[in-house]
Amino acid sequence: MAKLLLGDQSFEVELLEDVPTDWPGIKVMSTGAMLKVPAGTVVKVESEDRQVSGSYKVAYCLAPAFPRTWRLLLEREGAAAPAVASAPSSDVPNADKIFIIKVSGVVGGGVRKSVLEYKVPFSRLSQEVKRITQMGGQILSISEASLLKTLD
Repeated sequence: MAKLLLGDQSFEVELLEDVPTDWPGIKVMSTGAMLKVPAGTVVKVESEDRQVSGSYKVAYCLAPAFPRTWRLLLEREGAAAPAVASAPSSDVPNADKIFIIKVSGVVGGGVRKSVLEYKVPFSRLSQEVKRITQMGGQILSISEASLLKTLD
C-alpha cells in the first residue's frame, strides 16, 4: 500500500502492475471516495518502496474498476511519456488485439441506449475510454474480443 497526497488530502492507494514496461510512472487505484483529478495535476506518492515515492503528474484518469472507485495513471515529474507507435509492434503487449468496451448511459442523436458495445484496437483503447467518459457514458466492462466476436 501507498499514499497519494493531493494538497492537504491523503488517500490510501494500491499500486497496480498492469502498466506498459516503457511507461515512466505508475498506476494506482483506491476504494476511497470518488476522486476527480484533471490530467496534468501534480501529486505526491509516499511508499515504503523508495523507487515509487516521489512527485508524479496525472497522465490519465481511468474509468472506475469495481470495487475500486478511481484509478490514475501517473508519470514521473519531468519524464516524457513513451511515444505511441502508429502500427502494431511485436514488442508491445496487446498491440494486435481488439477489445470490447461495454458502455451504458451514452446519449447520441437524441437517443439514450441502455448498453452499447464498442470494438477498438489496443492502440485506440485509451482514447476511446476518454471519449466515452467525456460523453457521460459509464464503462461496464472492457474485455479482449475473441476471434469469433471480432468477425461480427
